[in-house]
Amino acid sequence: MKIAALGDIHGNYQALITVLDHVDRWRPDLVLVLGDIINRGPRSRECLHLIQERGKSSAWHIIKGNHEGYVLNMEDPALPHSGMEYELRRVIHFTYETLSSEDIQAVKDLPVQISQETAGDQLVWACHASSAGDRIGIYPDTPGLDLPGLINTDANLFLVGHTHQPFIRKWGKTTIINTGSVGLPFDGDTRASYAQLTYHNQSWQAEIVRIDYDQKAAEDDFYTSGFIPEGGSLADLILAELRLGWPQLSKWFRRYETAVLAGEISPQEAVAEFLLNPNIEYKNPDLA
Repeated sequence: MKIAALGDIHGNYQALITVLDHVDRWRPDLVLVLGDIINRGPRSRECLHLIQERGKSSAWHIIKGNHEGYVLNMEDPALPHSGMEYELRRVIHFTYETLSSEDIQAVKDLPVQISQETAGDQLVWACHASSAGDRIGIYPDTPGLDLPGLINTDANLFLVGHTHQPFIRKWGKTTIINTGSVGLPFDGDTRASYAQLTYHNQSWQAEIVRIDYDQKAAEDDFYTSGFIPEGGSLADLILAELRLGWPQLSKWFRRYETAVLAGEISPQEAVAEFLLNPNIEYKNPDLA
């Protein structure tokens, strides 16, 4: 039994097509897509359509993550379409405007978790971040005593993403795998990441696979898609994330959100100031 698990694509079409080619050549029996297909990147629609096409196969199972939720929230008519609050959400507005009504409905219809019984009566469980919610992640250094509240302890294999930081851990009978990120790794390694799991001799062997892809083409997509400038100043932070392999948005929000909303500094000025000294060693972020 072979399972490929991938997620956190974030509109990075160049990384996605490279990873899918690698998956195809490995020929898994089951493929799990763990959410955040769209948003926080320039080519969400193309990534969504490509994953939807793969999802027509009974071997593929797809769930939604918190960034799908962010985009669906754009349907709220009470949200402002101007001013500083709007500026802080322009990246999400960009993604929403690129999707059709059929795309939006397809995203709404995605489940939030997957469970499968496989060979050897093995229970495989997958969700975006953890059992505690789609924004409560599991990190390489999450204390072991916290794990029972974050996983399904009945599962033999528990698969997550969200943190963009891959790892393989054991807790009791459960092997916990964070697949890392296809499109936006946050562990200092800019290569795409996904997980290969093999059930052999009544146990799971797990490997995190790192793959080089055309990052120059991915950077070009930020401009040719209109993501820069239409996504606003925060799109420049996401480009920095792609280049550095470390999160930038979360730290920027903690440092500047209050001042921007108070009119003390413009988003453009705040991003420019932040990028003079981007943080590249921020290990355990509260992801935006």
